[in-house]
Amino acid sequence: MTRITHADLTRGDHRWREAPMPGANRGIELVRLDSTGDTFAILGRFPAGFERVRPGGYLAGEEFIVLTGFLDLEGVRRHPGDLTYVPPRFLRTDMRAPEGCTVLAWFGGPAVFRPAEQLDGAVMDGIVTVSVKGAAAGPLLSTPGADWVVHAPGEPVTEAEGDSVDVGLTWWHRLAAGAPAGPGDGGRVVRVVRVQRG
Repeated sequence: MTRITHADLTRGDHRWREAPMPGANRGIELVRLDSTGDTFAILGRFPAGFERVRPGGYLAGEEFIVLTGFLDLEGVRRHPGDLTYVPPRFLRTDMRAPEGCTVLAWFGGPAVFRPAEQLDGAVMDGIVTVSVKGAAAGPLLSTPGADWVVHAPGEPVTEAEGDSVDVGLTWWHRLAAGAPAGPGDGGRVVRVVRVQRG
């Protein structure tokens, strides 16, 4: 199946598919996005009332941007525009979307949830959250898997590959060598670019 390379994030009529969320009270809906290497990228939609309180985590690190709604992770509410990094093997104990939530998410490998007893070498700290809204042009966040940079209007996007999201959270575009420019890559809007490392 061909993965999409750009998406209007304001639309609700994407080709969502149901996916289970082990350890949670409900599944989520997702759209698989184009990505490179071991990265697993999705547009995900949590239903209202979603919660996962079973302790566990992923072997891969995760980065996500909240697009709509709120996502409570480990007792901290993430708002629209919040970019969050969760390190590999982080022991998650409480994640909720009481009113529902939509996110863009990138995993540094397979997104396979493991219960706590199967999460060898679990870590309990290292989550970082920054807001893309109102962020100044320049570096925004560096993780072991990617660098996030804010590009001001009129500033050319020079990265050959990566992901571009406008700070208004209205569209996502996969940057790739030879790919056409996305709707915001003409320099009309502030955008955040994720460049994968390695």
